[in-house]
Amino acid sequence: MRSNVETAHADATRLDIHDLVRELNDNVGTVVVQAITGVRDRGQPGRWARPDGAEPRHTTSQQLRLGYRVWRMLEQTEGRDVALAWLVGANPRLDEQTPVTAIRELRSAEVVGAALAFIDGSPSA
Repeated sequence: MRSNVETAHADATRLDIHDLVRELNDNVGTVVVQAITGVRDRGQPGRWARPDGAEPRHTTSQQLRLGYRVWRMLEQTEGRDVALAWLVGANPRLDEQTPVTAIRELRSAEVVGAALAFIDGSPSA
């Protein structure tokens, strides 16, 4: 049986980008999705979520897939509310920046490591 970490990574990689954005919008909200990608247009996350909607740029797709991966890891182990709170809260493992900022900056190793530390209950998680 695969771990939650492996499942989250596989899902983030395999999901159609429109389905992925729709799931993020439904679970963390369009404001968080907007923050993850840094887009200024509040309506853009909704357009990305439509099956026939706009395709995000390459970097934006990477941000969305990383955001989904981290959210899914946390949601599977900690629940939806804790996962959202973790994403938007200052984090000691990220120099008190939010995980959303680390995702937007594509600091993959740092943000995934911080999520794993939180899940494992490591100090300063």
